[in-house]
Amino acid sequence: SSAAGVFGSPGQANYAAANVFLDALAAYRRGQGLAGQSLSWGLWEETSELTATLGDAELRRMTAGGVLPFSTEDALALFDRALSSGLAHTAPVRLDRARLAGDDDTPALLRGLVRAAPRRAATPDAQTLRGRLSALPAAERAEALLETVRAQIAAVLKYGTADQIPVTRPFTELGFDSLTAVELRNRLARMAGTRLPTTLVFDYPTPKALSSHLLGVLLPETAAQEWGKEAVDRLEAMLDDERDEAEVNKVTARLETLLLRWRERSRTLAGTAPAGRAEDTGADGLDSASEEELLRYIDDEIGLS
Repeated sequence: SSAAGVFGSPGQANYAAANVFLDALAAYRRGQGLAGQSLSWGLWEETSELTATLGDAELRRMTAGGVLPFSTEDALALFDRALSSGLAHTAPVRLDRARLAGDDDTPALLRGLVRAAPRRAATPDAQTLRGRLSALPAAERAEALLETVRAQIAAVLKYGTADQIPVTRPFTELGFDSLTAVELRNRLARMAGTRLPTTLVFDYPTPKALSSHLLGVLLPETAAQEWGKEAVDRLEAMLDDERDEAEVNKVTARLETLLLRWRERSRTLAGTAPAGRAEDTGADGLDSASEEELLRYIDDEIGLS
């Protein structure tokens, strides 16, 4: 059996379920007075047919999570010990207790096995991403935030340094999946002290695009440009208007449609949209539009006049 069933390894739901079935079968047989024993193994150093397909990123993720590989000699010794234990189910896993003790996100299952370091009290605001960026000169904030985002990406994907993360390479090419995308979102949300959408890395598909978006969320006065500012201000002012539900729903639907087209245009400019998609959006001229043209465009699309 495998420790994936004990820990619920990310990205291995079907494999974990199969192993849990084996563990439960051994326990059931033992309860019926029959022979049965299941060992939920951790990683072995010696490559097997099962682990031969693991890449460097997967191995880094496992070791960063506090699980170390066994030597074959140690693993066989544990095998003998498990057989002599008389237990229907054991979990021979080699843990890096020092790493787990220093990890703020130690899994609940392992917290009783390590002595966690005392947590440092956070200083209000100064410990948030917004607070740190605000303390920098305006001209340095975008680059500082981009480096922070790259560092978090490197931590999630278990790269050695942030320098290994190309700023314009799509997240899908960097190795992100739905699980690691949510992990990155959670990290950035904690640092920013604000809620962020689950689809963050799919809406802003490169580190540079994501960083630019975060800058606008955290410090809109830094990210704002003269182009389009008046139009966005007008949209924001609409929130204070008293309108009936039908009017609000109509404008909401059109805004959502416009946002989809806007994001498509953003991806095209970032070089991450498939060729030909920009023409489908009908928004080819947005990047060169004047503020007056943008206001006219919004009036036509959303009916704000």
